[in-house]
Amino acid sequence: MTPKPLISIAMGDPSGIGPEIIVKLLSDENWRKRCRLFIIGDAQVMRDNAAALKAPLQFRAIDELADAEFAPGCVDVLSPPHFELGPVPPPEVNAKSGEAAGRYLQCAYELAMQSRVQGVVMAPMNKESFRLAGYNYFDELDFLGDITGSPEPFILGAAGPIWAVAVTEHIAFKDIVFQIKRERILRYIGHMRNVLEKLGQSQPRIAVAALNPHAGEGGLFGREEIDEIAPAVRDAMRDDMNVAGPVPADIVFKRALEGDFDGVVCMYHDQMNIARKLQARGDIATLWMGLPVIGATTAHGTAFDIAGKGIADPGSLRAALNHVIKLAR
Repeated sequence: MTPKPLISIAMGDPSGIGPEIIVKLLSDENWRKRCRLFIIGDAQVMRDNAAALKAPLQFRAIDELADAEFAPGCVDVLSPPHFELGPVPPPEVNAKSGEAAGRYLQCAYELAMQSRVQGVVMAPMNKESFRLAGYNYFDELDFLGDITGSPEPFILGAAGPIWAVAVTEHIAFKDIVFQIKRERILRYIGHMRNVLEKLGQSQPRIAVAALNPHAGEGGLFGREEIDEIAPAVRDAMRDDMNVAGPVPADIVFKRALEGDFDGVVCMYHDQMNIARKLQARGDIATLWMGLPVIGATTAHGTAFDIAGKGIADPGSLRAALNHVIKLAR
């Protein structure tokens, strides 16, 4: 039998809803049939959240991964070395919480680089808190690419049956057009094909979205479709990829959800994520690819406004774990 993959869950921002949705997710122990799992974070924070939710789940603090027992009804919680959280800061932007989220995530990928875990899931973190703590990165993926030496990590978005990737991510809107280049688009088409093949699709159908309204109207609204996007699509076709485009962005996801495509290559962050986040929350997650192991997080943030109220939905975190388990195998 194939051994069950070992997955770490980074606790994310301790001031947000992360600990709560982890408790809700892990209280249904069906996950034990599919993976072995432990948390990187603070055991007392997890206990406090379990008590507040009246969840019948125990949390056991460990200092080394080798000490994990994976016992039924109990989840091991590994504390990063040389870091103590102390009292949990209030649910707002806070440097201490940002440092905690960064430490937990770094510990997870240090274990990944040692081939000791096969996948990482992270509860939501707050990018402003992360930067306030001294992490000078655009986002957590930029950070992970740096600490793992990964040259081009990228985000893959799950939206029900459809997968999406964006050629540009967390950059200013005015800078997007300078990144829309033939070679870069072709690489992202290849990224999408490789992921879909790993998911079991032998000949995935991929759409490449246009950048400009109406796919540029033959150059009337911009030449990016003519000069960069269409040539990349032709290159991909010559490489035997089943790809179409440029498809006008206002219909590409409609066509995908109607069954025309399995994946969509978008040109920028919101082009991908507005469509994706209109889907049911339990079906969407954000995956990190191009790293030593598959990683995933929620498609939502820390939700400081509802933290501690017991009403947070764990659906997106469940989707993240499900996708990591599948790809880790």
